[in-house]
Amino acid sequence: MELMHAVDKFYYEWILKSLRSMNKENAYKDLTYNSLLYLEIILYNENCTPSFLADTLHVARSAVTVKVNELVSKGLVIKTPSKTDKRVSYLKASSEVAEDYKRIDKSLLAAVKEIEETYSQAEIRAFTEMLEIMQKHYMGEYKNEKK
Repeated sequence: MELMHAVDKFYYEWILKSLRSMNKENAYKDLTYNSLLYLEIILYNENCTPSFLADTLHVARSAVTVKVNELVSKGLVIKTPSKTDKRVSYLKASSEVAEDYKRIDKSLLAAVKEIEETYSQAEIRAFTEMLEIMQKHYMGEYKNEKK
């Protein structure tokens, strides 16, 4: 169970560090962790829509609408109507948010650089495959829950 413990510990510390870093930056001190979670999802999912957020977070679309409108009014999210279907809007993090995340992610970038300098391409490929297996099973549980 050593691997499971390491994965749990990594996930726990990753999430807490990420949220604490965002609050420490003071750019987001008036946002709840819930709002920060929305920003994370929007930032890392191209063509993100309110429906995608609702499905991902298992919350009502009306709740997503309220939260998205709050983030838009604060200038943190840009909402763009679809050119082909006016019922759909795409969400994108503002350029300021994207820059803040790059700064916050600098420790991750340093870790990736150290891994690339320390391990062979074959070892990195194996590690990447392991992460993909974890993601497949983790997301597989989520997809089954939605059915």
